[in-house]
Amino acid sequence: MRYPEFLPKKGTIGVVAPSFGVSGFPYEDRYHNAKRKLEALGYAIRECEHLYGIEKAASADGRTRAEEFMQMYLDDEIDFIISVAGGELMMEMLPYVDFEKIRQARPKYFMGLSDNTNLVFTLPVLTDTAAIYGSCFGSFGMEKWYRSLKEAHKIIAGQQLSQLSFPRYEKEGWPPENLDPYAGFNMRRKVEYKSLDGKDHKLTGRLIGGCLDILVMLCGTRFADIDPFLEKYREDGFIWFLESCDLNVVSQQRALWQLRENGWFKYCRGIIYGRPIDSQEFFGVKLEDALADSVGCLDVPVVYGCDFGHLPPGWTLIAGSVATFEKEGTKGKISFELR
Repeated sequence: MRYPEFLPKKGTIGVVAPSFGVSGFPYEDRYHNAKRKLEALGYAIRECEHLYGIEKAASADGRTRAEEFMQMYLDDEIDFIISVAGGELMMEMLPYVDFEKIRQARPKYFMGLSDNTNLVFTLPVLTDTAAIYGSCFGSFGMEKWYRSLKEAHKIIAGQQLSQLSFPRYEKEGWPPENLDPYAGFNMRRKVEYKSLDGKDHKLTGRLIGGCLDILVMLCGTRFADIDPFLEKYREDGFIWFLESCDLNVVSQQRALWQLRENGWFKYCRGIIYGRPIDSQEFFGVKLEDALADSVGCLDVPVVYGCDFGHLPPGWTLIAGSVATFEKEGTKGKISFELR
């Protein structure tokens, strides 16, 4: 696995819009505040050309978005790349991304959440380059950074490689349209890690995954040629980190079944499942039923309610790294080895 250098002091952050661009209140306000805060820490910010606006659910056509990402990746003056936002149609850029050039280039971290799974998953699998599943650029526009954002900064700067679970999380997700754009999380729900077997667990394996909505879409395409990756790292085993945005619990069950039947969970040592936006019972199926019926047969630990996904705060996960995850009671922790 190729591990890029972390973001250096006074380094340059490249901000790309591979899915949504920045558009309207409160997103533009949040973005500009994030830029001010990161510049105050000494970083230079380089913006892609089509950073602002959304037309037909994207910042630009797929080819343009891919070209702007590749320009950032191959520019030696850019130290770290972060997506400005999530979105809906990032997959449109994948046919125009030159994964072979990325494989041959100096490795560089890309970070993003949700729709950015399209790169956070494909970069380790197709180019053997670690990527980061974590906050998009706009999240750093929070006026008073919560611990999750402080830790995200430390991780991308190479100052921290472990995280503990959080006490509470935000059920609705940020931001309601009438909210102060610089406000912090509205955390009202208690974080409770649970496992299908009711036991505590300690897992070690190579970390891979992302948003289930995107992974099930990629499954069966040339952008999810996962068998060579699984075979290369079979001795490490794998921890899959998974979460969901738009899928109800039955849709999540179907998606997990599809990944399982396509052999994705070969050499799996455990599954850690984040907080899906929709975890409501559907036709009598609860989230734990969906997990048990789709991946319970793998005979590996399945821990859910974990600190990542669309309901913040969330961990910053280094996809491609060798992770150690521990569940103790209702809490958890994770650490990363870059080997």
